[in-house]
This record gives sequence, structure tokens and C-alpha cells, in this order.
Amino acid sequence: MNANLTSTMHRYKIELVTASDIRDFVNAAGTCKGKVMICCNDDYCINAKSLLGVMVAKKMQWNDLYLLMENDDYSKFERFIID
Repeated sequence: MNANLTSTMHRYKIELVTASDIRDFVNAAGTCKGKVMICCNDDYCINAKSLLGVMVAKKMQWNDLYLLMENDDYSKFERFIID
């Protein structure tokens, strides 16, 4: 991932356990302005506004998921943030 892009974004470690978590997470991401991504150790990133993308990430059992946002919408994702 582009280091310049990630350095300007807000980063939080997250956990998505159930299908309901995934749905609620994607719905929250859809209300955000700007880029919202889920990354696995900054190696692989997907659009957090994509239900299919987030489901595939969970199915592939990505470890150490991080939420990256252009705008800090912490309150929308607070229940998914760990650490």
C-alpha cells in the first residue's frame, strides 16, 4: 500500500466476528465521506464499503485487521475497535 496514503489516514485495529458485525460495519462505512478501507498488516487492503469485499476478507481469515479512514469517524466504528 502507498505509504503516503496510509500516513494521512486514521488507523484502528478492528475485529469482525459475526455476519451481523460485517453487515453493521459495512453500513457504517457507507455513511462515511472519503476512503474507508480494511487492511491486513498493510499488505492487502479492500474497500470497507463493499459488503462482498469485507465478507471475502473474513472468509480468507485475515489476521490483524485494521480500519483506515481519511476522516476520523471513530464513533461509527467504536464497537469494532480493539486495542
